[in-house]
This record gives sequence, structure tokens and C-alpha cells, in this order.
Amino acid sequence: MKEKIERMERQIKDGEEKRRRYEILLIQLKDYNEKMQRSQELAKEIDEIRVKIRETEYKLSGKDLSAMEEEFKFVIGKEKEIETRLQSYEIFIQEKEVRKQEYEEKLKDLEKQRKEIKKLENLIKDLRTFGFALEQTQIELRGDFIGAVNSSMNKLWETLYPYQDFVAIRLNVEEGDYTLQLKTRGGIWINVEGVASGGERSIAALCLRIAFSLVLAPQIQLLILDEPTHNLDERSVMELAKTLRERAIELVQQIFIITHESKLEDAVTGSLYRLERDKEKDGVTRIISLNQ
Repeated sequence: MKEKIERMERQIKDGEEKRRRYEILLIQLKDYNEKMQRSQELAKEIDEIRVKIRETEYKLSGKDLSAMEEEFKFVIGKEKEIETRLQSYEIFIQEKEVRKQEYEEKLKDLEKQRKEIKKLENLIKDLRTFGFALEQTQIELRGDFIGAVNSSMNKLWETLYPYQDFVAIRLNVEEGDYTLQLKTRGGIWINVEGVASGGERSIAALCLRIAFSLVLAPQIQLLILDEPTHNLDERSVMELAKTLRERAIELVQQIFIITHESKLEDAVTGSLYRLERDKEKDGVTRIISLNQ
């Protein structure tokens, strides 16, 4: 039995060896068949290539292949050049697109500014019209005001001026400048400044100030004069005092005079006070009644 078993094992081993050889042969046969099929396909492709070659040779017969090769290289170079240009054009187009967007934004801003400018132009036009109307109104008001002042001054002049050397007074406007003038008995207007006497100038200035007050505040009830004798001589001071005492009270109910000039005491018809202070001792101001 042992020998029989060993013999069977040898047979099995031989059978396996044969089986492996058969499998290898089958694989080789399959590979052979595949290669044969591929060989046939390649042979067919070779035949097709040969046909194309013959067709190409026929087409190229009589032509300069080297020149065609150079032309082909030139075409390839041109193609690459065009491709490069296209790339640069694409970059250029992208940049222009960005610029376009920027310009569109600027155009929007400019359109907005144009509308604002249009509004401003209309506003300026309206302001110019208003300014012209205002200027004309100012001219008319100035004329009316000067006329009212001159009318009031002439009424005051008849009251305040005791002589007949000058029969009228006016505020004259020449080239935007104002000049206070007096009219002589001969009908000639002269400037108060530099021609009239100190007293006449003082009365003329007083007329002007009172006329301004009456025109601007028709219901004025009092008059305050602070140092009215500045640059007046003694006679002029006396004339002013007489005018204030005898005539000015017809214009206003009450007059206050503040002055260092003692000669103006003659102008007082009411209360008279003197204010004193010891400056060396920095004393307080004392009020002294002079006509109690």
C-alpha cells in the first residue's frame, strides 16, 4: 500500500506538472492569438498608411518639400506670434475694462457735479436778480432816507440857527460820498467842513444827528450830547449854549449834556450836576448838585 501510495503521489505530481505546462501553453496560445490579431490590425493600419502616403506623395508630387517645410515652420511661428498677441490683447482688454468701469464711475460723478453746477448757476442767476433788485431798493431807500433827513434838517435849521447867513442845509451824495452842505443867501451850496465857522459847524452837526434820530426813531423824546464843544471856540460854545437853551427844547422833551466845558452851564434849564473825584487818592466819584 505504501508503494502504491507513493506511486499515486508521483502520478499526481506528474499530473500537476502537466497541468501547469498545459496552462502555460494555453496562456502562450492566447497571447499568440492576440498578437496575431494585433499584427493583422497593424498590417491593416500599415496598408492604410501606405495608401495615405501614396496619396500624399501624389499630392506632393512636383512640389518643393523643403519650401513647404519652411512655410509650415513660418505658419507655426505666426500662429505662436498671434497667440501671444491674443494673450496680450486679452490683458489689454481686461485693463481697458477696468478703466471703463473707472470712467463710468467718473462719468456718474461728473453728471452729479453737472447737475449741482446747474443748480448753482440757477441759484447765482436768482441771486444776481435779487442782488440787482436789492441794489435798486437800496438806492431808492437811500434816496428816500436822504430826502427825509434833509427835510428834517431844514426844519431843525430854522429852529437852531439864529442867523440869516445860511438859509438851508442838506446832506449831498456825490459819487458815493456824503457831504454836509449849507446854502448861502445867494443860493450857493458850500461844504460845512472848512468853510463854516465853528458854531455853524456845531449846529449843522447837531442838526444832522437830530435829523438821523428823528428819521430812524420818529418818537424820540430825549437827546444825549457827549462833549458837543469839541474844537469849538468860545463864541461858538456860547452860541451852542444859547441854541440848546432856547431852541432845542422845541424838538425833544429832554436833553442830557455831558461836558467838561463850564460855559455850557448857560444851556441848562433843568438839573445841573458836577462829578468830582480825587484821582490822586483813587477816591470815589461825588455827585454835586449846582442848581438846587
